[in-house]
Amino acid sequence: MSIRRILFWLVLAGFTVVTLFPFYWMVMTAIMPTDAILARSPSLLPDLSRASFAPFVEIFVDKPFLIWMRNSLIVNLICTTLSLLVAALAGYSLSRFTNRPQQALGASLLVSKLVPSSLILIPLFIIYSNIGLFNTYAGLVLANMTIGVPLATWLMKGFFDRIPRELEQAAMIDGATQLQALRQIVLPLARPGLAASTVYLVLTNWSEFIFARTLVDTPSRQVLTVGMQSFVGEQMVDWQLLMAAGTVSVLPAVILFIFLEPFLVSGMTKGALAGT
Repeated sequence: MSIRRILFWLVLAGFTVVTLFPFYWMVMTAIMPTDAILARSPSLLPDLSRASFAPFVEIFVDKPFLIWMRNSLIVNLICTTLSLLVAALAGYSLSRFTNRPQQALGASLLVSKLVPSSLILIPLFIIYSNIGLFNTYAGLVLANMTIGVPLATWLMKGFFDRIPRELEQAAMIDGATQLQALRQIVLPLARPGLAASTVYLVLTNWSEFIFARTLVDTPSRQVLTVGMQSFVGEQMVDWQLLMAAGTVSVLPAVILFIFLEPFLVSGMTKGALAGT
């Protein structure tokens, strides 16, 4: 084995350790006593004889954790599906039509991404209160879409730009409409882009807090990020339960990434060959 290859694997191993260490420490904080974690010099390899998985049970017994998870899954599923649909159509439009209105629309999407969520929070609260969308899943979904759609649109545009237009033109010569060419030819070739946008949208929607905290106030409709705030009190923080909840909350994202990983690592060439 060459020195270059050894260095490559050492760098890769170091990157993996640095990346996974926060998750490791989150698990350790959940299963170890608080005094061991908050010690002046905590050990990186704690005494596992003191470990207890009781916090993972308590978050389901003492808190409506399953309700929070259910609400987050509902909002995330609906929001990701609608956002991906809008982003795919908008990205395709920006890629295939390059007139001035389209360019202005694309620039406005980038500018909107620079606007912080807190800036539109009060207008959304007033509008939702007047039209009946306050404290509803629909209102939260629409609010979350304002965060994810702009960047997802540009992600999809980049993938559509790399797909030759001749493929669509050939399909339309054979009698397909442009929408049929998009659905049957372009989208199968853009599967890596769809997968990347899906991961981005899911992670963005799953971790959103500001809109969920302000636009929903019924406990039975609270999402996971808002519910986990209950572990943080004015006088103390229940670190074990908080970290146990955090560990469980990242599992859906990990499962999604494992499921979409083949599409993420496959290149456009592989996608084109699979589409043909």
